[in-house]
Amino acid sequence: MRMMDLGFRVTRARQARTFDGLTAVFQGIHAAIVLYVALGWTAGSRGALFAYLLILPLIVLQWLLNGGVSIVNNFENLARGREWNDPENRLEGTFFQTLLGAIGVRPSQAQITFILSALMLMFWLTAMSRMILIIPPPA
Repeated sequence: MRMMDLGFRVTRARQARTFDGLTAVFQGIHAAIVLYVALGWTAGSRGALFAYLLILPLIVLQWLLNGGVSIVNNFENLARGREWNDPENRLEGTFFQTLLGAIGVRPSQAQITFILSALMLMFWLTAMSRMILIIPPPA
């Protein structure tokens, strides 16, 4: 029991050392994108909703084509002078697993992809409905 506890501490200490300022910046970018995706449908103007309707499918497409890894992770890898996909980057493709793991939920990558795609479809449909219902003022 003691050895397992020690191993956990060593792993946590190693993880803490690899989380630096650059990682914090890219995690902040991830958080901003998540907020935009989650709240963009609440925009009050047709132009903002139209931009959201164009950008959201691009986000979904890059997520699916990049194997569940955000392009933000790829840019972090490049900023560190590594390859586009870095198997040694333990944070690559784990943003939502880390976020959900903090509250005790351990989903698979397939479950995350399905749920996120369904949520983004609902956000997209809601934004489209809101955009259609906004009546421009008479000229």
